[in-house]
Amino acid sequence: MKVIAHKANGKGEIEGAISLGVDIVEVDIWATKSHRFLVFHDIFLEKLGRHNNWTMFLTQEEIEEFRREGKGLIYLEEALELVRGKVELLVELKRTRHAEASYAWIEEELLRLLESEKALSWTIIISFDHVSLLRFKDLCPEVRVGMICAGEWLNLWDEVGRLSPTVLLPHWAQTTPRLVEEAHRRGIAVYPWIVNVKDLWEICLEIGVDGIVTDEYEKLLEFLGRKTEVRRGSLLPR
Repeated sequence: MKVIAHKANGKGEIEGAISLGVDIVEVDIWATKSHRFLVFHDIFLEKLGRHNNWTMFLTQEEIEEFRREGKGLIYLEEALELVRGKVELLVELKRTRHAEASYAWIEEELLRLLESEKALSWTIIISFDHVSLLRFKDLCPEVRVGMICAGEWLNLWDEVGRLSPTVLLPHWAQTTPRLVEEAHRRGIAVYPWIVNVKDLWEICLEIGVDGIVTDEYEKLLEFLGRKTEVRRGSLLPR
């Protein structure tokens, strides 16, 4: 059972999760006007004291201003350096389609960055935007992708067949024994999200999921009886 640290979007969160012994760190990224990827969860900037502003429309100057103010913002390349093969990394691409023409560069630039950082072997690109995931696969068949999904689908396995994901990330409420069984039959791992309570951890174990995405990763490690330790060096198999 892999323990996946949800929303580890800052230097301290990433380092802390790795030191506790998680298997996978998950970060959220937005493409910005400067053609760089900012590690940040929300579409709006209320948490940074800026109302009615969109993360994806930030300029380089605005980002640097926030960084000088000590807001804890990091770029994706900085997150990659912090992880650097110590654990696996889930990179959740967040985007909207209302400014699609201005952000047509996203997939090519993200792949270029991951390749230049030699990170493809230990990263998985995940997203609700399955159109974007399909473009990633068209550009680079060897890239690993993960489909985030919620709700009850009529055509889920049709999309799985087109995308050939490494991982399926269903909402915990839609994570059923039948879904897990079918995913495993197709060679796909299942990581439900966001699972923060013991009762649901027990259910996840019973139905045989491969990992759990959680905000409570220290408690989940304790629940699983795994010793807390500082882990150094390369990713080791469990």
